[in-house]
Amino acid sequence: MKKIVVVGSLNVDFVVSTPVLPKEGQTVLGRSFKKFPGGKGANQSTALARLGADVTYIGKVGTDDYARILKMNLEEAGVHLDGLMEDATTHTGLAMIQLADNGANTIVVIPGANMHLLPSDLTPFLPLIRQADFIVLQNEIPMETNLTVARIGTQAGAMVIYNPAPFREGADSVCLLADLIVPNEIELSELTGLPTTTKREIDLAAERLLEKGRAKAVVVTLGAKGCMLKDQQGTEFFPAINVKAIDTTAAGDAFVAGMVYSFWEGKDLRKAVLVATEVAAYSVTIPGAGTSLPTREQLDQFRARIGI
Repeated sequence: MKKIVVVGSLNVDFVVSTPVLPKEGQTVLGRSFKKFPGGKGANQSTALARLGADVTYIGKVGTDDYARILKMNLEEAGVHLDGLMEDATTHTGLAMIQLADNGANTIVVIPGANMHLLPSDLTPFLPLIRQADFIVLQNEIPMETNLTVARIGTQAGAMVIYNPAPFREGADSVCLLADLIVPNEIELSELTGLPTTTKREIDLAAERLLEKGRAKAVVVTLGAKGCMLKDQQGTEFFPAINVKAIDTTAAGDAFVAGMVYSFWEGKDLRKAVLVATEVAAYSVTIPGAGTSLPTREQLDQFRARIGI
């Protein structure tokens, strides 16, 4: 059986629901407050496991109650936790999220233990990384750790999927080693220094990114506008599925997981993009990050409900 390794972050999300997002200097009254499991690495691992993939997570938490919440959620999803480490010197990662009625959000992440995941911590897990068929990376851990994992993965022949979110300095170095890069249009602009406000500009920026490294494809997520695939065969835009968005917090993570799950099943790139679009569409109809990620049965029911 093919194996997936996700190296990334775990956070507990503190979500405040509010009619509108406050402007600078403005105070608004929130409607509710909830806690959800989150973090890009945890979200992508959870989504992959719920869909049925064989996925192992490598990351770091504190020794607090939040760590127990995240561990329980990953275990319930079926994620292998061979690479989960604890660090008593810091707290588990946290995210403060404001969620408006229209599904828009603002997010502040306090990384905590996520930024304590150093290349030296990977030594016990090198066999695990080298045996992986697919490796998934994001930007909520130290960049040098991403670079180390990407180098090991490429040398071992794994497919390295890089979601450069949130954008950080040094991300271009990881892009040089990735087989597939999945940014949104803002991250694409930050990676290339080019504008990405029109389809033509997004296409040109994606082409620039492909020219820089070994990546065979770039898939740019565009929110409610869908996504764009750029590879050697050309450029193709895929529309988003029309659903009522309740919470867009983990949509990007759901999209990445849908793609990687499709590769794990043996699907080609274009089919993987279609599945990713479906998983992301499902996720925005459910509140929370880790709680909005579908099982295979839930995804099939969603497809039947919307007529896919």
